[in-house]
Amino acid sequence: MSEFEILKERFERMGIPTLIADPRQLEWDGKSLVAEDKKIDLVYRRVLINDIVAKPAECSALVKAYSANAVCVANNFRCKIPHVKTFFAVLTDEQNGALFSHGERELIRNHIPWTRVVADVGTAHYGQHIDLLAFIRRERENLVLKPSDEYGGSGVTLGWETSETTWDAAIENALSAKNGAWIVQERIPIRRELFPYIADVGRVDYRDMLVDFAPYLFRGKLCGFLTRLSATGLANVTSGGGQVPAFRISPRVSAAN
Repeated sequence: MSEFEILKERFERMGIPTLIADPRQLEWDGKSLVAEDKKIDLVYRRVLINDIVAKPAECSALVKAYSANAVCVANNFRCKIPHVKTFFAVLTDEQNGALFSHGERELIRNHIPWTRVVADVGTAHYGQHIDLLAFIRRERENLVLKPSDEYGGSGVTLGWETSETTWDAAIENALSAKNGAWIVQERIPIRRELFPYIADVGRVDYRDMLVDFAPYLFRGKLCGFLTRLSATGLANVTSGGGQVPAFRISPRVSAAN
């Protein structure tokens, strides 16, 4: 059963009429967004914005309803801004510091990895002026190259898992693309732990796994986690990672207490 079907069943048990629809099936009558002759109040958007942009005529009903504030869209179109990884270059470039409050700058320093758009330019690395391309080549073990507008780990090159020749080729590939299409980002230490798994003939074995523990925050409130494990350096499911449940447990109270 797909995620869509699970959510549909859950909502319907709560008394909320729900349908799964292709955005090309939606209709806009000038007042309401409609699917299967039913007025739509809330859209949980999973289709990629790039796909909507690629088929503007076929997806126009959703865009028109959104523009008219006639429907609430969860994963609204504004979320495209932080989805594009060049956004992190804007956040971490000291030249943009005046755009943020003291508290915001502190938050960025503590939680956003140093990021730059790949280009033949001079820039700063924690206050020190650097030639970016020379820095990228020299610091391969501490950097990662990523396409700015992809997902699922597509095109990601981890410098510490890559030969110098492959790394140089990745840099040249990034430079040959349009401006802003690739970013370079500093390596961040990721938690790893041993986890049990079922090996051959039902034997339980243990494997060292990368832990990607991402909190869901809604209006500032913690509402759950997306937890993924991976035996590789990438946690994306399409790159070898796997999604697992996360449990909140209370500390064990000893009998003496």
